[in-house]
Amino acid sequence: MMAAVDFTLGSFAWVGISVLIATISLFITIFLHMVAQAFSLQNLTMWVKSEYAQVAVSFLIIFFAVGMQSAGGAVVNQVAAEIAAASGNLMLISNMPTPYDMGEAYIMKVVDCERKIYSIAYWLNVLTEPMSKISTEFLGAEGISGGALVGFVSFYHYIMNNLTYIILFNYVQYSMLLISKYAMLYPILPIGLVLRAFAPTRGAGGLVIAFALGFAFIFPFSYVLIVAAMPNTAYTMCNQVAVINNSLPLDGEQPCYNSRAGIREQEFKLKSHTQEIHGIVDYLQTVMGVLLLEAIVYPLVCLIITFSFIRQTGSLFGADLAEIGRGLIKII
Repeated sequence: MMAAVDFTLGSFAWVGISVLIATISLFITIFLHMVAQAFSLQNLTMWVKSEYAQVAVSFLIIFFAVGMQSAGGAVVNQVAAEIAAASGNLMLISNMPTPYDMGEAYIMKVVDCERKIYSIAYWLNVLTEPMSKISTEFLGAEGISGGALVGFVSFYHYIMNNLTYIILFNYVQYSMLLISKYAMLYPILPIGLVLRAFAPTRGAGGLVIAFALGFAFIFPFSYVLIVAAMPNTAYTMCNQVAVINNSLPLDGEQPCYNSRAGIREQEFKLKSHTQEIHGIVDYLQTVMGVLLLEAIVYPLVCLIITFSFIRQTGSLFGADLAEIGRGLIKII
C-alpha cells in the first residue's frame, strides 16, 4: 500500500527520476545542436537554442516543486492551522497536521451529523407513515384517513432522499481530498515533469504540473479557508441534532397496528407529542439548508479557485491550453 505523502517532507524519490529525464533531454538537445552545426542547419540551430532555455526551465520547475513540497508545504500547514484556530470552529480545530487531515476530519464530523438527522427522520416516519395510511369508516360513509399526517410523511421522505445525495457529495469531497493527498505530489507531479522535459509533450506536461500543484496545495487549503470563514453554524446545529437524536419522542416504542385499540393508542401518543414534533421538523428544515450549502457550494467554490490557479499558472509551466482545448474539441 502506498504510504501517505507528508505535506511537509514527503517522499522525494521522484526528484531523481525527474532530474534524470531532464538531463536526458539536455543530452538530446546537445546532440541535435552538434548535428545542426555539422550540417549547417540554420532552422535546427535556432530551435536548439530555444530548447536550451526550455531545459533550464525544466530544472527550475523541479527545484520549485521540491521547494513547494518542503518549505511551501510547511507554510501552508502553519497558515491553515492559524486560520482554523482564529475561526473558533471547534469542528475544524484539531491536532491534524495538514489541511488534508483538517478537511477529512471536518467532513466526517458533518457526515456523522447527517447520519443522525437521517435516523431522526426515519424514526419519526416509522411512527407517522402507518397512521397516515390507515382509514376508518363510519356508518358506511367514505373512510377518514390520517390525511393531516401526510405533510409530515412527505417532509420525512424529502429529508431522507436529500440526505442520501448530500452524504454522497460529502464522500466525493472526501475522496477528492484523499486523491490530492496520495496521488498529486506522487506520481502525478513527476509524470508532468517528465512530459514537460520533451518538446512534443511539453504543453501537456505543463498542464499536468499545474493540475498537480493546484490540487495538492490550493484545493485543501481553500477548503479549510472557506469552512473557517463561514459562520460556525454546523457545530451548534450538530450538537442540537445529537440532543434530539438522544431524546426522540416515543423513543423505543414498538407500535402495534393489528388492532383498533393499538391504532387508537398510537394516534393519541402522536397527538400528545405534536408540538414537539413540529419543533423538530422546523429545526431539521433549517439544518438541511446549511448541509446543502456545505455539500454543494463549498466544494464548488474550492474547485473554482483551484481551476483558476491551474489556468493562470499553466502557461508559466509551458501548458498550451488553447491547443489542448482545440485537440479535445476535435476528439469530442
